[in-house]
Amino acid sequence: MFAIIIILSVCGNIKGQETPAGNASSLSASAVQQDNIADLINAEGFTVFYEFSEDDTDDKWNANSATTITFNRNTAVISGSGAVFSGGTLTIREAGTYVLSGTLANGQILINAARNDVVRLVMNNVSLRNESGPAIYAQRAGKVVLILESGTFNTVSDGLSNAASRNSNEQSAAIFVQNNLSITGGGTLTVNGNYRHGIRAQDILAITGGAITVNAAGDALRGRDGVAIKDGVITLTAGGDGIQSNNANSDGMGFVIINGGAFNINAKNDGIQAESSLTVTGGAFQITSGGGSANAPVRVNSRGWGGRTALITRVESVSMKALKAGKRIFIINGDFTIDAEDDGVHSDSNVLIAGGKLFIKTGDDGIHAENAVEITGGDIDISISYEGIEGLSVTVSGGNISVTAGDDGINAADGSAAQRGRTMGRGAINENMFVRISGGTVNVHAAHDGIDSNGNIFIEGGVLKISGPSQGMEGAIDLDGAMYVSGGELITAGSVINVASNSTQPVILVSYTRQQASGSVIAIKDAAGNTLLEYTSRNAFYMSGFTSPAFRTGSTYSLFINNQKRVDIRIGSTITGISDDGRAYSGGMRTRSR
Repeated sequence: MFAIIIILSVCGNIKGQETPAGNASSLSASAVQQDNIADLINAEGFTVFYEFSEDDTDDKWNANSATTITFNRNTAVISGSGAVFSGGTLTIREAGTYVLSGTLANGQILINAARNDVVRLVMNNVSLRNESGPAIYAQRAGKVVLILESGTFNTVSDGLSNAASRNSNEQSAAIFVQNNLSITGGGTLTVNGNYRHGIRAQDILAITGGAITVNAAGDALRGRDGVAIKDGVITLTAGGDGIQSNNANSDGMGFVIINGGAFNINAKNDGIQAESSLTVTGGAFQITSGGGSANAPVRVNSRGWGGRTALITRVESVSMKALKAGKRIFIINGDFTIDAEDDGVHSDSNVLIAGGKLFIKTGDDGIHAENAVEITGGDIDISISYEGIEGLSVTVSGGNISVTAGDDGINAADGSAAQRGRTMGRGAINENMFVRISGGTVNVHAAHDGIDSNGNIFIEGGVLKISGPSQGMEGAIDLDGAMYVSGGELITAGSVINVASNSTQPVILVSYTRQQASGSVIAIKDAAGNTLLEYTSRNAFYMSGFTSPAFRTGSTYSLFINNQKRVDIRIGSTITGISDDGRAYSGGMRTRSR
C-alpha cells in the first residue's frame, strides 16, 4: 500500500502535506479528484500533486495596460512600456503583459526581467524564428507565461545552428526559460526545435490549455525540475523524448504529473520520461516510442537444462520506452494506447496502476518494475510483448488484465542473467520475490510460462485463466518456491507445479492421455451439473490445473472437454492428481509446504 508525502517546492506550486494511506483497492477506473490521490498512493517523498496557480491558468488580459508589439519581418512597432527592439532582438526588462503579433523573420524575444517578475506573453497570431538560438529566451524572470489567444495560430522556431556550444544547457531549445514556464489559453502553438529541444524550462513547465504541436530534434517538452500538465491538445514528434523531467538531485524533483489533456506522442526515445516519479490521473494518450513494437530487435532464445530461457539480445545504448520513471510510476486514471520498441511501462523501482485503460504493444515487457508491480484496478490489455508483466514482485488485487507474451506472461525475477537463465540447481528462495493474485481478472497466453516466479506464488482471490505450453519445464505456472492457494479461481491449459500441501483451498491437477487441441473448452462441473470453471484454451496442452472456492474435500466433480465428460474427480485432500482416464496422477509435480 502507498501513503503520500508531497514535497513543498521553493516555487510554491507543490503542496506539502502528509496524509494517511487509504485503500487503493477500492479505486475504480472513474475520474479521480486530486484530493483523493493521498488516499490511493504512498509517494514516500515524491511529488505526485501539483497545485496550479492563477498565473498558470488565467488567460485573460487587459488591453489597456498591456504593451503591444507588432513585428514586420525585421522591424517591430511597440506601443507601451517595458520593451525595446534593436538589431532583431526584442528585450523585455520588467514584469507585465506583452501582446505579440506579426512575423519576426530572424530574431529573438529576450526576457531579462527581475528575479521574481512574472512576464506574460500573449501569442496573438505571431510567428517567431531565430536562426542561431532560441526564438524566445528568458534569461531571467521568476515565471514566463505564454497565453495562446483563442482563435490564433502561432509559430516559434529556431535554426539548425546555435551560438552556444552543443554541449551546453544554455539556449538549447526554440523556447528556453531559465526558471518557470507556463502555457495556457485556447489558441494554437507550433514549435519547431530544429537545433535540439522544442520547449524547455529549467524549473517547472506547466501546461493548462491550448493546442500545442512540437517538432524537435531532441526532446519535445522538458522541465528540468518538473512537468505538470492539466489540459490541452498536445502533439509531439521528438528525436529524443516526448516529455522529460531530468532533475536527479532529489526524489521531489524530476517529476512528471499529468491530470488531463489529449496527447499524441511519437518519440525516437522515451515517450514520457521522469527522472524521479511519473503520476497520471487523467488524459488520453497515443504513444509510439522507438518506431513501435514492430521495430524491436529479434529475440534469440537458447534452451538450457530444464527448458529455461537464456536471452541473447542487443546491448541497449538508448531507451525507447513509452512511460518511464527513474523511481516511481503511479497511474491512477487515463486512457493509453502504447506501441513501444522497448517496455510499455517501466520504472527502475515501483509501478502502481490503480485505474485507467492501457492498450499496450511492446517489443519487450508490457509493464516492468525493478522492484514491485502493484495493480489494484483498471483495464490492461497487453496484446504484444516479450514478457507481459515483470517485477521483483507482482501483486494483483483488482482490474481486468489480458496478457499475450512471447516469453513469460507474468514474471517475478530480479532481472539478473542468473535468474533469467536459471536451471534446476535452485538455492534458497528470496521471500521478496513473488507473484500474488488476490483479486481482479487475469487472462494469460504465453509462449513459455504463463506465470513464472523465481520465488513463491500466492493465489488468494480473483479469477486466473492461463494458456501456457505443457512441454518440459514450460507450463501454465512455474516457480522455484511453492504455490500457496487460499482462494480465487484458477483454470489452466498447461502444467501447474509445486502446490503447497498446506494450501487451504483444494487444487485439482489433471494429466491428459493425449494432447488436447488449442481452442478446446475446458470445464469443471459439480454433481448437480453446475459449471464452476470454464475456459477456452489458446494453445495445445497435456495438463491442467484447477481451483475454486466452491471446491470441497470429499465432494466429486466432473471434467468436461468440449462438452464431453472425461472423468469424475473426487477431492480427497488439498491436492488431487488424476489422469483423464481415471488413474491417479502425480506427473513428477513436487508439492511443498512452508
